[in-house]
Amino acid sequence: MYSGPKVTLEQVLDNRERRANRQREWAEAHSLPLISFTINMVGEVKLNQISRTAFSQGYQAIVQACSTHNIEMVSLEKYSSDCGAELLISAGNIEPDALKRVMVEIEDTHSLGRLFDIDILDSQCVSLSRDTYGLPRRKCFVCGNEAKICARSRAHPLPALIDKMSEMINDCN
Repeated sequence: MYSGPKVTLEQVLDNRERRANRQREWAEAHSLPLISFTINMVGEVKLNQISRTAFSQGYQAIVQACSTHNIEMVSLEKYSSDCGAELLISAGNIEPDALKRVMVEIEDTHSLGRLFDIDILDSQCVSLSRDTYGLPRRKCFVCGNEAKICARSRAHPLPALIDKMSEMINDCN
């Protein structure tokens, strides 16, 4: 489940910069809020069966939520590289703060939501944070503590994280 091409930190950082450039280009081109979706994949293998399955589930959940909430998907594009899969959607007829709340609901309620990283950017390409809206911070999928604290302190060994992610994927199927 975890096999695939290994990537370096430099590749991940370069990919992050390419994503930020695409986001800026989309914000300029569409002048609409953006949904930017990736998978929180630990380790040096970012494109594998875990991330592919999680991305597919997240993509379906986002499209379904847009349909349910009558959010117009003005433009949609998927990208894939050794650094993982990505989705960009320009969202029409909804305010960025309302869009953020819809996407947080997916992250907080979907069985794989903790693996999802759904960012909302306003039409000026400014990322909207949970803190701005008084929304709860993301929880660690291993222990339930605040995810950023566990990540920074490397509280859990990589094999434990991968095992937990595999378990989540298996439970979802």
